[in-house]
Amino acid sequence: MLSFAVSLGLSALGVDPVTATIIATPVGWLSLAGVPLLASRRRGNGPRSDLALWFRPVDVVIGLVACLTVLLVAALILLATIAVTGSTPTSALGDVAGHANAHWQVVALAVMALCAAFMEEVHFRGMWWSALRRRGLGAWPTLLVTAVLFALVHLEPARILLLFGAGLAAGYVRMRSDRLGPAIVTHLLVNLLAAASLLSLL
Repeated sequence: MLSFAVSLGLSALGVDPVTATIIATPVGWLSLAGVPLLASRRRGNGPRSDLALWFRPVDVVIGLVACLTVLLVAALILLATIAVTGSTPTSALGDVAGHANAHWQVVALAVMALCAAFMEEVHFRGMWWSALRRRGLGAWPTLLVTAVLFALVHLEPARILLLFGAGLAAGYVRMRSDRLGPAIVTHLLVNLLAAASLLSLL
């Protein structure tokens, strides 16, 4: 909602829709992570304790394995989607980048790869995960709930299964490691590969 409001405001000021969307998108992501991080620092025990926000070198290996698993599952879902619908699902940011000039294309896809991974994981596998677990929900139900929320909040019906699968992978490594680092690395690698793929097609 914040991204939409910022985009509308910029458009009202005469900024073209593509530029407005590219600027507004990270603002929305910032709000996703900013609220839990600020609350944790001011009223909680800090992001490491409250959100499990910390890293270990092994997180790179865990993230790489999880990323490869996501790509395999995504390929199967993509083939099934094409077989059923006859069309290839696209991402909202990819559509925006496709209508932007070369400079903004790189900016948009870099934002997708770098910002989204950290911001979204802090929100879903950090804030939501910790809140649900503190309220007594089991680890597996928490994994499913956060994956569903992650998929739904993107408002992209054509990619909802792909997003749900990615959410499951990030949630699984979060659950097994009991920290957010592997989930962020997994999300980052998936987004980097997706951004590189989109950039090669633009």
